[in-house]
Amino acid sequence: MTSTTTDGTTGEDLDCVTIEPGPFTPELVAGGFDGSEDLGFDGKGGLALKRGDTVVIVTGEMLETDLAGGFPQVYGTRFATTGDLLVALPQSGDLQAIAGDGTVSDLAGGLVSPNGLYVDPAGRVWLTEFGGSRVVRFDAQFTKTTVYEGPMASSANGVVLDEARSLLFFTNYGAGRVLKLAVDDLGEAVGEPSEVLTVPGARLDGLVLDKCGNIYAVDQGGSRLFRGILDGEAGLVGQPELLAEFDSNVANAQFGWGVGWDPESLYLSGNPGDLYRLPVGIAGAPIGLP
Repeated sequence: MTSTTTDGTTGEDLDCVTIEPGPFTPELVAGGFDGSEDLGFDGKGGLALKRGDTVVIVTGEMLETDLAGGFPQVYGTRFATTGDLLVALPQSGDLQAIAGDGTVSDLAGGLVSPNGLYVDPAGRVWLTEFGGSRVVRFDAQFTKTTVYEGPMASSANGVVLDEARSLLFFTNYGAGRVLKLAVDDLGEAVGEPSEVLTVPGARLDGLVLDKCGNIYAVDQGGSRLFRGILDGEAGLVGQPELLAEFDSNVANAQFGWGVGWDPESLYLSGNPGDLYRLPVGIAGAPIGLP
């Protein structure tokens, strides 16, 4: 069995010593959700996806409700703790919010290819600027703060915060690399990023953490999913593990949240619009939810 340390990453009833090893077999759940590279759970049974130019909310029974239309290509899609759905528009450089009644509002502009989105349990929003070589943070008033900018954030893509270890993880898409950056309680960077893992030849896109603090990275270039077993200091134990290969493109992954979605499965989507489920036998780390 694959194992990881329990130092600082577990709850009272959480077994982080024995983690079910891959590979796992993906299940194709549905198709036709094109126009976005991402997916976002609202924690109440809804999953935000995109069909054509319309953002839709999908239940576990694959019942769809239109939320808002007229959208071009969307990259990041995540729910804010306010209940609004955040969408990153790479072509216009905008971050927008869609309210439950479909009303669209502008939150930030002038971003350089905004891509990955992550909402932490405190409600802060973290975003990568793929073309700007930077990772930024937004507070409740959506005031933008640059967390890190520089060559180490070249083609920054996936992003996720590990509150237990006070670490921000993000990917270098072109280099196939996952980096970690220490942050303080205010979300300010402490020091410089350092490498967690590299998958040669991969184009690492979305990131997600499980309850034990292990990291999952989607290889958008090869339609694969890798896992890094991490110790208490987020050091890699062994080598990145190939968990699954997919028949069509995948770019992002999220653990199931809410009624109708398996909390111990990852759900993945990508450019063609296929939605996959991958049972991995462990639940995800806490995220910001409405």
